[in-house]
Amino acid sequence: MKSLVSKLRAEAARAEDVVHRHPRSLAGGVVAVLIGFAAAAAAVAPLAPDASDLPRRLISEAVQPEDVAGQLEVLAAHDLQWYRNDLTRSGDSADGLLRRLGVQDAAAAAFLRGDAVARKLLEGRAGKIVNVKFGENGALAELTARFAIERGELSATHFNRLTVRRAEGGFQAKLEVAPLVAQVRLGSGTIHSSLFAATDEARMPDAVANQLAEIFSTDIDFRRELKRGDSFSVVYEALTADGEPITWGSTGRVLAAEFVNNGRALQALWFRDPATGKGGYFGTDGKSKRRAFLGSPMEFSR
Repeated sequence: MKSLVSKLRAEAARAEDVVHRHPRSLAGGVVAVLIGFAAAAAAVAPLAPDASDLPRRLISEAVQPEDVAGQLEVLAAHDLQWYRNDLTRSGDSADGLLRRLGVQDAAAAAFLRGDAVARKLLEGRAGKIVNVKFGENGALAELTARFAIERGELSATHFNRLTVRRAEGGFQAKLEVAPLVAQVRLGSGTIHSSLFAATDEARMPDAVANQLAEIFSTDIDFRRELKRGDSFSVVYEALTADGEPITWGSTGRVLAAEFVNNGRALQALWFRDPATGKGGYFGTDGKSKRRAFLGSPMEFSR
């Protein structure tokens, strides 16, 4: 082993001596080797074709336009349909409600006044959800109103649906009962003047604002400690009639909420014990939001 190491050292010393005695010859040899490698690479690498040598092909195809006059006739014959919605107001008349919705149809207004079923649209409480479909000339094609069932066992779980449709020779009205459907919705808002104003701007029911105030009543006095710029985000159940949140009755439960008050973020989650069936709100730390002392002991209301 020692003799092999000695031989390697001797060869290395000899090579170093050659480099010192013949530097130019050695450099020339290295350059020659590099040129050889470059030539070999150039010979192996394929050359890209000249773009001017590539074949060219011209394709010509005649385009025949459709009959423009025929298209204009079809468009002129097509009756555009418009859709609008609103809520009934106290003191609404048939003419005033239709006019507010963009409908200009004296026959439809007369039908709403005279038909026993259609008259229910303007009877009872205001706040009925009304959707209309009408043509370019303002003639009513269809009206649908959704509103609460005033009394009875179905008042909490169902709603009335009134439909008025244009039929041959006039209009037809139909009243049916349909079930309310609970949907999970997300809402958020920022306090500018009051909590209720913020929930109104976010199109959230008053019941959600009341639940927010109750959930965080142990941490915030909602009468004194709300600040401009405070914000909230809420996941809640909304009762819907044909997919639209109802404007009457109660709202479903708040499932989760965050309230940022004066830079302090508060969270609450609804948890229901499957064994007992009872539930309550808890913070992310696992502690119950229900405590003996409330930050706002008086019930919060608009």
